[in-house]
Amino acid sequence: MATSQSLIEEYAQSLAALSGNDFQAEVCARLQTFIIGFQNVPAKPQGDAGLDAFSDRGERAYCCYGPERDEFKTNKQRENAIINKFKGDLRRLYEVDFEKEVLQVSESPEMATILPKDRKIKQIELLVNWFESHRILNPILSAAEEYQKVSKCRYVEPSATVIVVGPKDLANRYAVDEVTIVRARQRIFILKVQTKAATVTLGSTEKFDLKMMTLKEINPGRTEQIDKLWLELQTSWRMALAFEQELDETLPNLHRDLETNRARILKRVLMLMVGSATPWAELGQATEIASEILQKDFEKLYGMLVEDLSAGEIARLIGECPVGWEKPVADA
Repeated sequence: MATSQSLIEEYAQSLAALSGNDFQAEVCARLQTFIIGFQNVPAKPQGDAGLDAFSDRGERAYCCYGPERDEFKTNKQRENAIINKFKGDLRRLYEVDFEKEVLQVSESPEMATILPKDRKIKQIELLVNWFESHRILNPILSAAEEYQKVSKCRYVEPSATVIVVGPKDLANRYAVDEVTIVRARQRIFILKVQTKAATVTLGSTEKFDLKMMTLKEINPGRTEQIDKLWLELQTSWRMALAFEQELDETLPNLHRDLETNRARILKRVLMLMVGSATPWAELGQATEIASEILQKDFEKLYGMLVEDLSAGEIARLIGECPVGWEKPVADA
């Protein structure tokens, strides 16, 4: 059985492995579990004003940044990216910006639509997936002081504190239970599938390509849309193959469930196609069938992948299905 310390270490490593929206989503899920009144801030409709979330009725602000691991070749490049990102967030919170290299007030109309009325931020937490260098601290903290001096401080207290929080800090802050670890493992699994999908090579696509070409002949006025569908289906196909490979390598029990589901999808989609005079028009219904079947076993664990997996399974069947897509013969 895993010890408390080993769970903390695993969770810290998981946070460090996540990036972009995945990192932000996991951080927010983590904090929302323990902080009453934790509020995510959607970027729509006009941006989030540099604020990804807040708590304590608006007195504590959170800014997240999860740079891609392979985006930088050196630690110096990574440091600069983190410094520049958080400086940008702080400028928006303090409502300042540079105009011809001169720092000036630059009011943000969105802040008034986010924070509770007459509430000011007292602490800003900058959460990042890499915190292996103290050299990011001075530039960020010094910039915050510089911005505060110019700012009207409409939404941030002049005495507000700014802290940088890395994966280890966040993992140690609250208890790490099995639910947290399972969620993190799911995110890492999905990340692996998405990464692997980008390198998956499809086998023979001759039958698939032939049917898509036939579809363009059947619908000569929709060539552009069909080309887009062609590309999207193949992308989903790669995702489905990557998912299958990852399950086969790491979760054999779930891989067997996937094989069972595939057999069910094949049977029902074949029945649908055989019973239709225009099988190409049944793609939407076929995808719904695949989604319905896959959701039963995979929605809870990998819900965000089900849509792509369903489309991928149908793309695979388009190439394997013996039912032809023949251009209708015009009436004499």
